[in-house]
Amino acid sequence: MQDLLVDLFWRNTEIDEAASRLCQTLPGFSNTKQIYDKLSEQVREAAGHSLFDEYFSQLIRYSNYEIQAYYSLGLGLRENIEKALGM
Repeated sequence: MQDLLVDLFWRNTEIDEAASRLCQTLPGFSNTKQIYDKLSEQVREAAGHSLFDEYFSQLIRYSNYEIQAYYSLGLGLRENIEKALGM
């Protein structure tokens, strides 16, 4: 069952694609991404490619857990709202 949930929510490319499209519509996203990309390149140059890649890979792994937790909480909230509305 846990593997099924992981496949449905964790490895779901449709969710990734929808989130990416949503980000593109958010005010300030493009500017924030440009600033991030520039700063990211500066850090890569200072730390070296190998250390930066190791850091970034671990940051993504860590962030995925946090994002999944918020997503799961959102699903629970949605379920509670549906129950409260008798849906």
